[in-house]
Amino acid sequence: MAAISNYTIIGTDDDFTAVYKPTTSTVYALNFWAAWAPPCEQMNDVFEELASKNSNIKFIKIEAEKFPDISEEYEIAAVPSFVFVKEGNVVDRVEGANPPELSKTVAKYSKSPASSATNGTTATATPSVAAAPTMSAEEMNARLKELTSSSSVMAFIKGTPTAPRCQFSRQLLEILTAQNIRFSSFNILADDEVRQAMKAFSDWPTFPQVYVKGEFVGGLDVVKELVATGEFQALVPAEKDLKTRMDELINKAPVMIFIKGSPETPRCGFSKKLVALLADQGVTYDSFDILEDDDIRQGLKTHVDWPTFPMVFFKGELLGGLDIVTEMVENGEFAQVVAEAKSPSA
Repeated sequence: MAAISNYTIIGTDDDFTAVYKPTTSTVYALNFWAAWAPPCEQMNDVFEELASKNSNIKFIKIEAEKFPDISEEYEIAAVPSFVFVKEGNVVDRVEGANPPELSKTVAKYSKSPASSATNGTTATATPSVAAAPTMSAEEMNARLKELTSSSSVMAFIKGTPTAPRCQFSRQLLEILTAQNIRFSSFNILADDEVRQAMKAFSDWPTFPQVYVKGEFVGGLDVVKELVATGEFQALVPAEKDLKTRMDELINKAPVMIFIKGSPETPRCGFSKKLVALLADQGVTYDSFDILEDDDIRQGLKTHVDWPTFPMVFFKGELLGGLDIVTEMVENGEFAQVVAEAKSPSA
């Protein structure tokens, strides 16, 4: 594709300040992406094609992890994320790999003078792209069962506990926190396949959604009512101390990894590399998303005296992080882990 005058790929902070002028009435579409996230590959192509057909919007492509200050300013919790800005204010967002929604939002802010002069309406050419599912129905059902059972209390929300993206998710988080209820969460804006599938899986059309011990409880209004009557607190199992929880997680499987995100959707480059390495080695393992539980995330660093993630455990003992596991693979030491992890007695 030839160079597009309204399309910029940010290489330095100066590039961003040079092209982004918040005092103007121009609409800017910001594409926050990461090389390690497969959904970004398709969405980058869609973003570039939209730029070629909508000259009244400035399209800016930003690698999220290389520009943390910009990502933090626009509250980027997952990639891909698309933020629409006008006169210095965020006017719209599209989260996840959702080409139709991105096209629709671009059309909303793109005005064609020629078509307006003809018939008074806005006509915007957008690519005809459909979001293709990456999982079969059976695989998705298994994924949702795993997610809903991954914590005693599991909240499916828009955004994250530190950056909720809707008032209902924010209210739910405030209720759970006020009741001192420990919970894990899943950002349904980060995975549109999960978002849509959860509606049918729970037979509940809106979010947030709450599960307790793998059973669907309801949305915000139901939780409010249950909390008011004391029924919700009775549903939640007695809390274990942090050390017990960490030890149970470490020993949950012969090979246990603590990563950012899930094996299907890793949320950092190091976690993605580790998952790929284990797949190449044919290792069966279980995982824990440390982004969903800050107590585990911080406590584990002290518990095993290891400062960073990912972490890999074998039969309850810390092997190390990505670099050490990579070195063990290269010198053949990891072969024992592979053999024992595959054996029926492991």
